[in-house]
Formats: sequence, C-alpha cells, structure tokens
Amino acid sequence: MKIALVGATGNVAGRALETLVHAGAQAVALVRHPEKLPESLRSRVQVEQGALEDGAFVARATRGADALLWLTPTTFGAQDFRAYTLDLARNAVRAIQENTLQRVVFVSSHGADRPGLGHVSFAGEVEKLLEAAAPHTVSLRSAGFMENLFASVETVKDGRLFTLLPPDKKYPLVATRDVGDVAARWLLDSTWTGHHHRGVHGPEDLSANELADILGRVLGRPVRCQQVPSEAIRDAFLKRGMSPSVAEAYAQMFRGFGQQDYRPTEPRTGETTTPTTFESFARESLAPRIRATSSRPGP
Repeated sequence: MKIALVGATGNVAGRALETLVHAGAQAVALVRHPEKLPESLRSRVQVEQGALEDGAFVARATRGADALLWLTPTTFGAQDFRAYTLDLARNAVRAIQENTLQRVVFVSSHGADRPGLGHVSFAGEVEKLLEAAAPHTVSLRSAGFMENLFASVETVKDGRLFTLLPPDKKYPLVATRDVGDVAARWLLDSTWTGHHHRGVHGPEDLSANELADILGRVLGRPVRCQQVPSEAIRDAFLKRGMSPSVAEAYAQMFRGFGQQDYRPTEPRTGETTTPTTFESFARESLAPRIRATSSRPGP
C-alpha cells in the first residue's frame, strides 16, 4: 500500500508517518524542507520536495498512491486565509482526480460544520471539496491540540494561564500524537467506504480552570487562570505577527467557541476518545519546557 502525506514535518502527520513506516507501508512525504524529517525516517520513505501551493507538484508527488493524508499547514502570513486554504485544497482535488486516489483522510476540526468560525469553517469547505473529488473520505474533526499550550510556556512559568475561552466551560483537548495514530489507522485500512466525519476528542473535556489546577499539581506551584477580554483577541494575534486575515479568522473561531451554547456536533463515544491525558502530556512534554526556560540564565 502506498500512502502519501502532507505536513510530515509537523506533529500530526509526523506521528502518522512514523506509524505507517513501522507498519511496513510505502510512505510518500510531501515536504518543503526534507531536512526537518527525522533521520530515522528519511531513508525509509519516498521524499518529495515541493510546495503545496504548486498543484503540479502535488499531483506528481501523489502519483500511484492509494491514500492521502491532507491537512492545511499552519500559516501566519496569508493575506486571504480562506483563499489560501481553498487554493491548497483545490490542488489536492487535482491530485485526487488525476491519480484516481481512492481514500483521503483529512485533519479537520470540531465545528467545521458551522458557519462563522473563521478557519474552522474553512475546514468545513475543504471537507466538501474532498468529498466531491474522492470516493472515500474521512474528516477527523479534532479537538483542540494540547501542544497549543507550548505557546504559553513563559506565562505558565510565571504562574499564569491566559485563556480566550470561558474559564469554567469544558472543551475537548487532544494530544497530536493521538490524532496522528487515528489518522494512521484509517490510512492503513483499505476496507472502509463512503464519507465519514469522525470526532477525535482526547480522554476528557476540561475547562481552563481545570487545566491550571493540573499544571499547578504537575509543577508543584500554583497556576492561576485568567481570561483575556474578547475584544483584545484580534490585536493580540496581530502582535504575534499574524496577517489581519489570519488574525480575524482565529478571533472568529475563539468568539464562536466561547458561546455558552457551543458544543461539538460529534458526540463523545468510546471510539472518539483517545488515551493521552492532559496530566501525562503536561508531565512528559510541557513541564520539561517550562523547567528548561526557568533554568536559562538571565540577560
């Protein structure tokens, strides 16, 4: 079985790639920077170097593949975030049609079926494009990634966890390695048919207050949760270097998720529940980064 993946130097697709290689699949990694692939994998996969913005490259690199893992790479600089997302998706559609690709696994998001959620709603449009092009698709409507908290290392080190969402409202949260494992299982299975929307919810829903309590327990010192006013969201993203289009898309997402009546459409079930707990993630991945930051000498 030949399986093509985009984003293989990232967390989700990188984990899926590792799983596929260990399972003996013939893997093709579409990457912009091959040097970012782990050396342990680089010699065991077919590496295709190019940009997803180049539709001819995507079609050429996926030739002969039985399945494709697709996702929209993270970008801060897109001048029109929706157009960027859909243009990349149309390149995937071209490859699917030219190469008669049978199965596509798309890393989507909970809320992709709703309007007005910024780039999450764009993911819903990508789902429809892929479903129209490929005979068999699954959209993994993932929870928020635990790894997003890596951006909060400095503030958590100082005992503060800022949140853009209501501090007491519970949301699903998942480790990217678990999303990669789910994607790999679908990619390795050549028996499923049709179009599916599958939740990937992590082990439990947690509020920001509960995240702060867990972090405090792991770090051995109090961590206080503080909500950022909604009107400051867009400006904060602009200060982080996002283009106005990307900043507004993220702000729309957080404003929508912050509504009291918002719930993911896909119900939590045994099948959508994944194993990595936030506490284990915090101990194994987040706390070491915080301690490394704390141990650095000052200026």
